[in-house]
Amino acid sequence: MDDQRFDCLSCYEGKSVLNFIHTPNMDRLAAEGVRFRNAFVTFSLCSPSRATMLTGKDVRTHGVNRLALDIPPGCNTLPGLLKQAGYETGYTGKWHLGMHSDRPRPEFDHWAGVRGQGEYVDPVMNINGSVTKAAGYATEIFMDHALEFITRKRDKPFFFWLGQKAPHSPCTPPKHLERLYGDIEVAKPPTYSESHEDKPAWFVEQHGHDYFHLLLHPNAAYQKYVKDFCRTIVSVDEQLGRLMKTLDEKGLTENTVIIHVSDNGHFLGEHQLYSKMLMYEESIRVPLIVRHPGFAPAGRKRDEMALNLDMAPTVLELAGVPVPKDMEGRSLKELIAGRSPRNWRRSYRYEYYCSTWGLPDFDGVRTADG
Repeated sequence: MDDQRFDCLSCYEGKSVLNFIHTPNMDRLAAEGVRFRNAFVTFSLCSPSRATMLTGKDVRTHGVNRLALDIPPGCNTLPGLLKQAGYETGYTGKWHLGMHSDRPRPEFDHWAGVRGQGEYVDPVMNINGSVTKAAGYATEIFMDHALEFITRKRDKPFFFWLGQKAPHSPCTPPKHLERLYGDIEVAKPPTYSESHEDKPAWFVEQHGHDYFHLLLHPNAAYQKYVKDFCRTIVSVDEQLGRLMKTLDEKGLTENTVIIHVSDNGHFLGEHQLYSKMLMYEESIRVPLIVRHPGFAPAGRKRDEMALNLDMAPTVLELAGVPVPKDMEGRSLKELIAGRSPRNWRRSYRYEYYCSTWGLPDFDGVRTADG
């Protein structure tokens, strides 16, 4: 997911202004798998976070510290290592690494990507080197590509990375969901009218605060943006239902791991902010659900801190592929299995050094006790 924060699904437990959202398929995934209730990103911005998930390395190591930079040559990636180990690999959707990020990557046997952010409606796609305009809604088109790949006849295991655009702005929902939640008045978060008298000048002059006034204020704008944000998530939930139905019908469910995760969170008016980057919970905390039938205890909830840094070593270990020693994340396999590893992290370091949008460089520590 792109910008889905931790409380943007209905299986989230806690008081939230988004308690009206209904995501039955994400809920099913959580009921049949393991839900990490304290999952975080180490750098809350699309490209840096995606590079971290793909490499198992922190931003200071892989160097992707701003939008559209590419992972440096010679840096191992999750799909590349899986391909070397005999997996057939596929990708569709938003890649957002490299200025020409619609170009097929050698780590993937099948590629159907968009350049940059892509479009919600009739996206221009690069399909294995051929650029074409696809007709329809991106969320559905991406799942079409995923299901076509997954249901192919093959004599090897597969790995597929599906990068949805939703719920990233401009949060355009599909036609059939345009009126969803139309009868609801979304409450404003407690910090929507927060005073900034104690904040430094850059805080009130930066991009996130400017866009709060442009997109999330006054109330009519707030209502539309938040509802459209949630409508696009519901669209992804519908497509997740298609995925799980197909795995069931093809007899693939019991031997397929599904990981649902987001690249970062997003402000919806909290602290008079839009976008992400700043080290508040709405920005750094993300959903993380792993369904692994027969291995992951169904309905288990884990409160240990999990990071986007852990994605690559986790998938590699689940796949039986050696984890390179230079990966800085830690495999979640034992936690997924229901066991409690010794000396699990009790804190992690977040940093932001992008020098854009009027933000200074900063870092901080998020502790396990909040």
